[in-house]
Amino acid sequence: MYLRQLAYFSCVANNSSISAAAEELHVSQPALSTQIKNLEENLGFDLLKRKSRGIELTRAGERFLISTKDILERVNRAGQDLADYMGQVEGEVSLGLTPSIGRLLLSTIVDEVSAKYPGITIACKQGYSDEMVAGVKSGELNLAFSNEIGDESHMSATPLLAQELCLIGPPEIVGPNGESIEFSEIPNLKLIQERKTHATRNLIEGMAKTLNIDLNVKVDADPISIRKQMMASHQHCTISMYGLFCDEIHDEDLAARPINSPEMVRVLYMISKKDKELRPIDRVVQEIIEEQIKKGVSQGLYHWHEPDWLPAR
Repeated sequence: MYLRQLAYFSCVANNSSISAAAEELHVSQPALSTQIKNLEENLGFDLLKRKSRGIELTRAGERFLISTKDILERVNRAGQDLADYMGQVEGEVSLGLTPSIGRLLLSTIVDEVSAKYPGITIACKQGYSDEMVAGVKSGELNLAFSNEIGDESHMSATPLLAQELCLIGPPEIVGPNGESIEFSEIPNLKLIQERKTHATRNLIEGMAKTLNIDLNVKVDADPISIRKQMMASHQHCTISMYGLFCDEIHDEDLAARPINSPEMVRVLYMISKKDKELRPIDRVVQEIIEEQIKKGVSQGLYHWHEPDWLPAR
């Protein structure tokens, strides 16, 4: 019996599907099926019931899965303890960043990691929250920032901060920078927003529906560059997170007004795969990220707030 077979069995059980597990493990279905069959023969028990739509665990499979997870966790923990003992905090961490966080923190994170742990390399991928969730689930990303969690049964999520949504645009259109604005004042303005499937857009549309307000969205555009270009014409504004436009706001080309009545916030999480224990290098990178986030919150940067009212998941 090999550890690989145990890992394969655990993945199949978690996905309830040979094909889904094969895709996640990057192996062929026949190869995965052979490994599971060999495991069953070694044990002398059938672990899976094959059905037309996926698989189910047998009674023996349910019992064996408990032991399998315990064994895999112990092996991972033993390796991590040894790495910590030997001081071998080195390797590559694949990190996913949403656009706002990438712009605000990427260089700081890389500099801090390089200074404290020169043996660690950060491989970055930037995208929206749904892409971050997919990347963590597939194993492409070890850690990721995300405003969404996805399927909580597969994700471990730690709330890092709450980000205020602001009305952002040319000062002559949106008004004085820093002054709050009521949501009911926004329908009179021409908006350019992200696509309708985006979580931020859903939050905005949901609030408008709740308040029985019709927003004047003129353009749907995902790339931040398009929104900046449209706002440069001094005709449009957007409801977004401060960090996406911090440079333009600092240069006074744009103004940002926090929305109240009601206050609108998006929670930023650090996500990782629930059934995959973090390596030492993942843990130290996450610790550095959390330190930088706490600094930003304590200094009142970017309209960030401490999400102390949120439980860790």
